[in-house]
Amino acid sequence: MCFYIEYILVEMKSDLLIMLKAFIIGSSMSVPGVSGGTMAIVLGIYDKLISSISNFLKDIKGNTIFLIKFCIGAAAGIGSLAFLIKWLLDIFPFQISFFFLGAVIGGIPELFKKTKKSKLTISSGIYFLLGFIIVICIGIIPVNNADMSFGSGLTHYLMLLLTGIIIALALVLPGISTSHMLLVLGMYDSMLLAITEFDLVYIGILGVSTLIGVFIITKPIEWVMIKWPHQTYCMIIGFVLGSTLEIFREKILPAIPAGATYTWWIPSFMIAIVVFVLGYISIQSLSKFSDD
Repeated sequence: MCFYIEYILVEMKSDLLIMLKAFIIGSSMSVPGVSGGTMAIVLGIYDKLISSISNFLKDIKGNTIFLIKFCIGAAAGIGSLAFLIKWLLDIFPFQISFFFLGAVIGGIPELFKKTKKSKLTISSGIYFLLGFIIVICIGIIPVNNADMSFGSGLTHYLMLLLTGIIIALALVLPGISTSHMLLVLGMYDSMLLAITEFDLVYIGILGVSTLIGVFIITKPIEWVMIKWPHQTYCMIIGFVLGSTLEIFREKILPAIPAGATYTWWIPSFMIAIVVFVLGYISIQSLSKFSDD
């Protein structure tokens, strides 16, 4: 009887941990410059998530249960904490952005451990730089550079399908901000409007196309991670570090008032250091419960 109770408690702890990580990932996805894929990696759930989607048919029951837990947590994060984060970013953009900066950097030590399974070489640095440059290049694409919201009727819904597949890339690939990609595609405002007006047709088509895109993309990503794990994680570290520059560019630098004096810099910087450390420690603590 005691063994059965202990087993149930362990399972409950595992379920809550999955949903907590998904909650953090979902809430962070609304922040321009922060990647859901990056957060999944630093929280140690990325490999499991990719494997569950890529090999869905091999264990339909187990993968379905895992994905349902993840989706519940992510949906809760998007629907609750995301709004709080956006509100805090509007009021304290400089300080709150440092929390996310600390959170993203806090996951790098765990990533680096995975690269040490093989010896670091010059090629490791090349893969790191490649990942870093890719994220930087994507980050500097002007917003609304490609307007995917044009057209009406069938054309409009076809563009939604294409947009969903592109968003899937941002969801799955670490270091690429989903919200930034929506801005680039000219879909950010229309997506927010569809959510606030409960446009179920719009949301449904975009959601289904994104889901299709995720299933298409995850298989080759899993294959690459199995075939070349060292090179892949070197590139992922480049992705993650590249995303920190996006946080600086998108949130921290614009939050510095013109002509700021020491009366602004001293308290703001002191608070920024504290929240950076809190972000770092929180992710370090969660990464100890890695699912990998």
